[in-house]
Amino acid sequence: MFIDTHVHTSHSDGLHPEAQVIRDAASAGISLLSITDHDCVDAYPAALKLAKSAGIRLIPGVEMTTKNEQGCNCIHIVGLGVRTDGNVRSALKRVLDARDESDRGFLANLNAYMAEKYPGWEPVEGIKPSVFQNTLAGARRQNIPMTEKQLMDIIMDPSLWVPIEYEVTLGEAVSLIKEWGGVPVLAHPFDFSNDANVVLKRFLAAGGEAVELCKYRYKVRSASLAILPADELLKKEREMNEWTVAAARKHGLGLTMASDHHDGHRAMGMDPAEYGIDVSWLLEMAETL
Repeated sequence: MFIDTHVHTSHSDGLHPEAQVIRDAASAGISLLSITDHDCVDAYPAALKLAKSAGIRLIPGVEMTTKNEQGCNCIHIVGLGVRTDGNVRSALKRVLDARDESDRGFLANLNAYMAEKYPGWEPVEGIKPSVFQNTLAGARRQNIPMTEKQLMDIIMDPSLWVPIEYEVTLGEAVSLIKEWGGVPVLAHPFDFSNDANVVLKRFLAAGGEAVELCKYRYKVRSASLAILPADELLKKEREMNEWTVAAARKHGLGLTMASDHHDGHRAMGMDPAEYGIDVSWLLEMAETL
């Protein structure tokens, strides 16, 4: 059985619409899926009908971006089994509108930085699907050699950031997801070069309920992974996921698995048998929705 409870569509920073994402999931043999766009549930309800036609159990989801606090960058909390009604959409829209406004200012600053560093830089336009993806594509289009890690180093420069008028804390994200009937899941705990021990401690204190194993082979933006050759990257991925399994069992957290799929370069799906984890809670959730 293959599952994937963290994938994106073009409603946020994925490159493909929900119909293609679900077709790709079916081709990959995914039996249980969740579309978890950033601060957005616009893929629903259309995705539910598409998934049913493809024979895939789909759990409505969202990925919430939390504010930087207590020395941690960009902790993401996935909500699985959330409602997608008007109240949820209104709350998320406030988060998303504030982030979009900040991203527009950030893109202007980033273009100015790139123009100074690379004379003749052609400004990137648009913040969708993401400033990161658009800037990386712009660099490649202009034949500027740049890896994901190199661009991430630039993007993580606080001097380029524009304050976001409204953000949620980790605790607020966990509370909102529960209010919306969902299960809060700590996404990719080792991403953004955070200390996973610190991130997990904060998540537990906030009342988090589950944590995901991840295809960290796609997380080469992180400092600890960018320098590794392919074989060492897969070894490191397993070490990270085994740590997560042990931590989840210690603290009584549910476990799920995710690719964080954004495009065709990130193959969907993981097999729970690979790590011997119990995902019956996800199957039960899918049955009740």
